[in-house]
Amino acid sequence: MNRTQTGRIGELALALYSMVSTDGKLELFTPISDEDHVDIAAGRRGAIPAIAIQVKASPQLDRYGMVEGNATYIAGHVREHPAFLYAVLLMRSVAIETAWIVPSPDFNRLAYRPEAGDKVTLEFRAYPDRDDKWAQFRVPAMEVGPHLLSVIDSVDQRIPPAFLAEQGGLVLAAPL
Repeated sequence: MNRTQTGRIGELALALYSMVSTDGKLELFTPISDEDHVDIAAGRRGAIPAIAIQVKASPQLDRYGMVEGNATYIAGHVREHPAFLYAVLLMRSVAIETAWIVPSPDFNRLAYRPEAGDKVTLEFRAYPDRDDKWAQFRVPAMEVGPHLLSVIDSVDQRIPPAFLAEQGGLVLAAPL
């Protein structure tokens, strides 16, 4: 599978686990086009979306036994907001084997940041089974949905309209 297919599978798996583990209390939406680093917007059922999520899925470990995930931005335009999260998933099959849910301020602080020209890449590299700087963000697969609900309930600042509209607006498709 290519990276686009792997990414979409991760988005669908995150939606499935989130809906099942919250008995449908978490509603997820996908943008029609994914040009602004938002793969999923989520909120409590019956409410407007409160968080935005970028999903990174990896089908394998690297040669050091680590999961990798990258996000590339134009320098000076890295997303940082308490309601913007990264979900990094290890999926060697159809199941989420390991998940990390990382608020963007923490992701931005902890990620490696190689720069090339006017681009900066945030590099996530973590062990799925031992302590490292990302371990505090590991969430068991069947707790992903409840964890996202707790983030929604705890975040003081919801997704600001300007945040979603940076690339011409977030157009939501039907719920996942």
